[in-house]
Parts: sequence; structure tokens; C-alpha cells
Amino acid sequence: MADLPALLEKNNSKDFPVLVQYESGLLAEARKLFDSEMYPYALLAIWNAAVHNLRRRVESYGVDLWVSVAKDESGRKKHDKDGESLSERWSGVDDLVLISGSTKLGLLNKKAGKALEMINWMRNHASPAHDSDHHVEQEDVVALVLLLQKNLFENPMPDPGHSVAGLFEPVKNKQLSTDKITTLSDEVKGLKQADLRVAFGFLLDLLCQGEEPTLKNAKGLMPAAWEKAPEELRKVVGLRYHANKLDPDSDNSSDKGAATRLLDFLTEVDGIKYIPDSSRARLYRVAAKKLADAKDTSYGWPSEEKAAKTLSQFGPWVPSVAFEEVYQEILAVWCGNYWGRSSAHSSLTSFIEELNTTQIRQVVKFFITNERVKSELSQHKPKKQAVTLLNALSKSLTIQSHKDEVQQALDEVNDL
Repeated sequence: MADLPALLEKNNSKDFPVLVQYESGLLAEARKLFDSEMYPYALLAIWNAAVHNLRRRVESYGVDLWVSVAKDESGRKKHDKDGESLSERWSGVDDLVLISGSTKLGLLNKKAGKALEMINWMRNHASPAHDSDHHVEQEDVVALVLLLQKNLFENPMPDPGHSVAGLFEPVKNKQLSTDKITTLSDEVKGLKQADLRVAFGFLLDLLCQGEEPTLKNAKGLMPAAWEKAPEELRKVVGLRYHANKLDPDSDNSSDKGAATRLLDFLTEVDGIKYIPDSSRARLYRVAAKKLADAKDTSYGWPSEEKAAKTLSQFGPWVPSVAFEEVYQEILAVWCGNYWGRSSAHSSLTSFIEELNTTQIRQVVKFFITNERVKSELSQHKPKKQAVTLLNALSKSLTIQSHKDEVQQALDEVNDL
């Protein structure tokens, strides 16, 4: 017989303090079945002990955080927080969803997760209940128990006081003071990347749900999480906004206002660029239309200034599919009319300063081909602004042929 792992010894609770009596009983049952060469049944008892232990780990760490990372998993994932026993609380959750969510939280390392997936496969394909050429052997049990022993049962239970759950427990219960938000924000900035991902997802869910007092708390803490978040995590917010706009039924908040809250947040943190092009183009088109309406209004300079400020809040992240529609309005306001121009151009400076070479060439071409841009340039004051702008753009170009394009536009403008 192969050497048995310590986990299957009779006094395993002394060597593995993470075990409770129920789990020790299951492992003792697994040992008896192993000794009787009933290896598939031994593996089933080990599986039940591991799942029970994992459920306790999640509850110690924070079920809300587990729900946050498991929400997109396929399968049943309804945890009943009001259940009287562990089994009642987890009766609506598939074991594989439990495992996947626990792995994302870092409560279960990938080796232990794969070991449990292998046991699950053997339960479904290599047990006496299934006709198969593959059978559970003695060595299979020993190998899988060793993996779980090393990567699950030897690991201490999470300490709620020092986990992400402990950090955010107050967020769910009451409105936090400014000082408390500041303190928690500093703690967020100090999180490890794995914990930051969990915290970010948790706060994002609270922001989308929009329920007080957690909404105000989430709004206060999200900027700190955003500051530390990597690019791929920031894109999640843009994708969530895109999904809510594309399919309003995907918004599970009671007021169906998740998209608005996400847009407000992305605007606040200069994150509009993380919204996919199709949804982002619509935002810029709407803002450009308001700018156009203000431009076409008699005595509309105050309206121009307001519309320009709205557009500037989104930042210069205009997608290519809406580039001409937006920039024709920016250039029309920039150059002004017979009477001069409003101060709206000062709000639009970043849209000019952040242009790359390809975009500069596009803008230059608009002075030749776009009727909206050219419409006022026969007047002295708008023409003067256009010439000044084109000369400034020329200085940002290096290749002579590109400078020649600017000169062609200057000649066209001067001839108007």
C-alpha cells in the first residue's frame, strides 16, 4: 500500500487545525473506505470535506466578495445568508461555482482548484455509477489528497480582521464619515494586486446597485481603487457601461440607473476612453450636437461655453467613427464668426493639443473639404483664427509633405 498522507491519519485534527469535527469525520470515513479499497467512495468523502472547508473559508473571508467575483460564472450561485446551517446557506450554489469563485478570491490556489476539478471529473466519469474504462486507483487518491493537503488544508483560515472583507465590512452597514473614507482609501492604495481586484469588483458592484448608504461609500472609495487599478481592470468599468447601454435588462439595480452612475464615475476619473468605441461615439455625437445647436443659436455664446465644458469633461478620446462629426463642431466654435468667438475654445484646448500626426492631417483636411468648418471662414475674424490654428498645427508636424498639406489648407482658407 502507498504511504498515506497525514491528512488521512486518525489524529489529523492536531496537524491540521483548520479542520472542524465534521470534516475530520469525513476524512476518517475516507480512510476506512481507502483501507477497504473502495477508492471512488474514499475520493467522494474527501471531496465533501474539501467543499465543506472551502465554504467555511469563504464565509470567514466575506460572502459578499465571493458573490462579486462569482456573479458571471455559469451555474447556480445563490447563497442564502439566512440559512441556519452551512449546508442550507450553500444549497443554492454549485460546487464548481464555489471553487471557481474561491480561486478568483485567492482563497484556493490554482493547484488545489485543479485537484478538486479532477476529483469532480472522476466522480462523474470514473465512479462505479458510470460505465467507464477509467477507474479510480489507490495512487489517484493518494496523489489528490497530497495536493489538497499541501494547497488547502495546510493553509490557515482567512482572518476577517485583516482581509478585504474586514476592510469593507463597514462600507455595507452605514454611511462613513469623510475621515473614515480617507482612512479606508489609504488602505485600498496599499492592497496587493490580487486583493485590489476583489475590492475593485466589490466597489463597482455597489456603485452599480445604487443603494444607500453603500452608494456614497462606494463613490468615496472608488477613486482610490481606480488609481491603483491596472488597465485591464479599468476596462471592466467601460465594458459594464457598454453592456448596460446595449442591453438595459442587464442592469439589475432597482432604479435602472447603473449606466448613469458609471458614466458619472468615468467622467470624474477621466476614464471615458475605457468605454468601447460604439458607446463612446454616441456620447461624443450627443455632446457635439449640443455644441452645434449652441453655435447656431443667436447670441448663443453662453450656451457654447456650457456645451464646450460638457464635451471637455469627456476628454479628447473621440473614436475614429465619430471623429469628423465631433471635430467639425470643435473647429467651428474654435474659429468663431463675424463677431469673434466665445471663450468656449479655452475648454476645447485639449482636443487640439492631444492630436497625433494622423489626426492633425485629418483636421487640416477639414479646412478644405468640410462645409461646416468652412462656412464662416470668408469672414475676417474666423479666417484669422483658422490661419493661426493651421500654423500651430504645422509646427507639430515633421515630414515636409505633411507640412505641404497644411500650406494647401492655408491657401484654401485665404482664398475664401
